[in-house]
Amino acid sequence: MEAAAHAVSVEARELLDIWDRLARQHVALAGSCACSAGGVTLQLQDFEQDIADYLLGQAERNGRADVAALLRERGRADDGTWSIGALLGALAGAPGDDTCAFLVARLGKTLRSFAKLHG
Repeated sequence: MEAAAHAVSVEARELLDIWDRLARQHVALAGSCACSAGGVTLQLQDFEQDIADYLLGQAERNGRADVAALLRERGRADDGTWSIGALLGALAGAPGDDTCAFLVARLGKTLRSFAKLHG
């Protein structure tokens, strides 16, 4: 069990690195960089609220009050908005239980998909 918990923590750290790298890049839309589309610049951070809402929805649909509570407690910035960076930082330092594994698995799919398409 301890090895699985460590693996969740390691995965969260890797995802935090991916998030930090991708959050600084432009997101290409329709084969071109979004920054040249009428002065609109899109970055992964522009999707941060949607990603967090997806995670919360997954927790609620799966009856995971523990996951929803962790997300609400550790996934918010000081201004009350969702913060994927804060959440991943918390998950990287967490014990790596089933609650953390639920979030890390879903964030892993989401962020690796962004990295594959836009990284």
